[in-house]
Amino acid sequence: MKIVADANIIEIESSFCQFGELVLIPGRKISKADLVDADALLIRSITRVDRSLLDGTAVRFIATATSGVDHIDLDYLADKDIGFADAKGSNANAVVDYCFGVIALALLEEKIDVAELEVGIIGGGKVGGLFANKLARLGIAHRVYDPFLQGSGCHCRTLEAAMQCQVVSLHVPLTHAGAHPTAKLIGAKQLELLPANAVLINTCRGSVVDEQALGEFLTHRLDITTVFDVWENEPGINVSLALRVDIATPHIAGYSQPAKVAATESILRAFQEYFPPLEPGRDPATIAATSAQEKLPPPIGLRQGSELPQWATLLDVLPLTRISQEFKQSLASGSGKSAFDEFRSFHRQRLEFKNYSIELEQWNRSELKLFEAMGFELV
Repeated sequence: MKIVADANIIEIESSFCQFGELVLIPGRKISKADLVDADALLIRSITRVDRSLLDGTAVRFIATATSGVDHIDLDYLADKDIGFADAKGSNANAVVDYCFGVIALALLEEKIDVAELEVGIIGGGKVGGLFANKLARLGIAHRVYDPFLQGSGCHCRTLEAAMQCQVVSLHVPLTHAGAHPTAKLIGAKQLELLPANAVLINTCRGSVVDEQALGEFLTHRLDITTVFDVWENEPGINVSLALRVDIATPHIAGYSQPAKVAATESILRAFQEYFPPLEPGRDPATIAATSAQEKLPPPIGLRQGSELPQWATLLDVLPLTRISQEFKQSLASGSGKSAFDEFRSFHRQRLEFKNYSIELEQWNRSELKLFEAMGFELV
C-alpha cells in the first residue's frame, strides 16, 4: 500500500503511516509522477484532481480534507471507479465563528443594529444550517435561500429576499452545472438588491461572486461593507479587489485546528472503510485527543469600555481587522501568491470559540447568552 498525501494535513503521518508507505508532499507540488504506483491520494483544496493528474496512475482512492469539492473532477473519478471521500461539515463551526466575528465588527463600528438585524444565508447546508441554528438561539432573524432544501421542512426564501437583509452570508458549493449552478450566482443584479449599509460576507468559494461585477458595484455603493475570505484563482488572486474590500483574508474562515483535526478524522474513517482488509489502525476519535491544546485563559477585560463587551470579546479571540490589515500590506508590497499561502500557514493553530472559557461572574445573563451560543465554556 502506497499513500501520497499533502504534507500539511494535520496529524497525517501519525494517522496513516501504519497502513504502508506514506509519501508526504506539499499540496501544490503533487504531480502525476508521484502517483504512478500509489494506491491512495489524500489532499486539501489546493490540489486539482482530474484526468491530467491521474491518467496512467494506480490510484484507486482519493480523499480531500475539505468540505468543498470543486477542485475534484467527480465525473472522471466515477468513470474510472475511483473511490472518493470528502470532509464535508468538518469546518462548519470555524466558518460560523468567522461570520459571527464579522457581525461583531459591524455592530461595534455601528454599521448595523443588533435589535433590527436580519441575516440572509445563501446556502443552508452544513455551514449555513449551523449559522441559522446559532442565530435562532440568539433570537436574530434570518432568511435562508437554498433551492435544494425546498419541501424539506426548511422555511426557505428566494434569493432576492435573502439578498435584501442587512447581513448577507454566502455558504454554497461552487458548481457549474445542474438545475441550480452557483458559479457567479451573485452578479450585478443580485448585488444591487443589497440594502443601504449592508454587509456582504463570502466564505464559500470566490467564483460564486462575479468579481468583475463586484468591482464595478463598489465604485458607486460605498455604503456596502464587504468581507471576503475566498477568491477566484487562489492563490493568484485579484490584488486590486482584495485591497478594495473592507476585510480581506486568505481563505482562513474554516482554517482552525479543530476543523482540520475533524477533517483528518473524517478521511481516516473513509479510508479504513474503503480498504477493509487493512488492520484497524488508529482510531479516528484519538486524533482530536492527541492534538488538543490546553484551553487559553479567558479573554476577559480586554475591551470592557465597549457598549457591547460580549461582541468585542469575539474579536479579541478572532481579530479580523488586524488579520486583514496585515494581509493587505503583504499584497500591496507585491508578495502575491506567497503572501496568500504564508498567511494561511500563520493560522494553522487557530482555535475556535468553543476552545475558550468565560468566567460566569464577569457577565450578565444577556451577555452570557452569546457566549453559550458560540460554544464558550462557562466556568
